[in-house]
Amino acid sequence: MDDVTRLLIERDCARLPLLFAKYADKGDHAALADLFTEDCEFARPFQPDHPFFGRDRVQAIFRDRPPLLVRHIVTNILIDVENDELARGTNYVAMLSNHHNIVPPQEAAGLFVGEFEDVYVLTSAGWRFRSRRGRVALHHGGSMPNMPPPSDEARGLK
Repeated sequence: MDDVTRLLIERDCARLPLLFAKYADKGDHAALADLFTEDCEFARPFQPDHPFFGRDRVQAIFRDRPPLLVRHIVTNILIDVENDELARGTNYVAMLSNHHNIVPPQEAAGLFVGEFEDVYVLTSAGWRFRSRRGRVALHHGGSMPNMPPPSDEARGLK
């Protein structure tokens, strides 16, 4: 593979975590879901041991959550191109949110810093996430959310 092709793949894949953050922050669950393949796997940073399967399940996570003011800051994006149709990547994410008032500016409940491990594939619609696995590494100013495990049906297992 020549350097220009590799750079174009890296650029296209590096946009996906940034778009994911933008759409999550704006509440655009349809655009966010479109970043994934139909048969994707997604594990949220707060529940890394409970992945969701399928684009429709990813959309439901963001569509069905209560309104919140949230901002994701994505950094340290590193893409490793394996071939013309497959790449892997990692990135760090910092998240601040307020669940009580969605009109900015607001005080954040806490700072959560985590990371994602991503698998990207080339589809007829362009590069998409096949897999996105997150986890929280650090938090400050707030406790870790106590989220009940999602049902098998919600995760796309039934």
